[in-house]
Amino acid sequence: MTTESQRMVEVYRKRAKRYDLTSNRLYLIGQRTMAYKHLALEQLALRPGDTVVDAGCGTGHNLPLLAEAVGPTGRVIGVDLTDAMLEQAEDRVRRAGLSQVELVQADLTTYQYPEDVRGIIACFSLTLIGEYAKIVERGYEALSPGGRWVVLDYRLPRWWPDRLIPALGPMIAPFGGDTSMVQRHPWEPVEEAAARHRTLTRYGGWVYVTVGEKAGGDR
Repeated sequence: MTTESQRMVEVYRKRAKRYDLTSNRLYLIGQRTMAYKHLALEQLALRPGDTVVDAGCGTGHNLPLLAEAVGPTGRVIGVDLTDAMLEQAEDRVRRAGLSQVELVQADLTTYQYPEDVRGIIACFSLTLIGEYAKIVERGYEALSPGGRWVVLDYRLPRWWPDRLIPALGPMIAPFGGDTSMVQRHPWEPVEEAAARHRTLTRYGGWVYVTVGEKAGGDR
């Protein structure tokens, strides 16, 4: 495990039990996190019976929605690096009775995807990982033809002055990051490897959803 990964594990072990509650505070500054997640999930265009991977599933907010999309014959795999976050996700899955959901503790840079993956989604996770391009590349390798890679995350809007980047530090720090993360652009490898792609923005450009479709699909 890299130093960065170990630091993230330590941060999210401390935050896991209160993560959902503290994340809801973002609504106080106008963010609509679940609306953004619904938008991102729609871009996967999943069908009953599909296999989908939630890359960096955290406490599992996406898992019931993904399970509904793929139905009882589908397969939902939630992957996260932190054991404490997965414990919260496991509670959510158990309460909802989601038999088609499985949880895996793994580093996304080395995670071994199953065969015939139809969709991969990463919500607010890739910017936290320095090797995000490697994760995107390996994900595309695993996707079936026509499968979709979807990333929901933050980025610096074009209108934000560089001189004010340090002011973002206090907002990023609780999530284990620092202002160097503004130089990370996970949407770029998603777009570059796609046969077709598009990017949607929300919250004044601070939030984006990028979807890339692998070549060779028929739907």
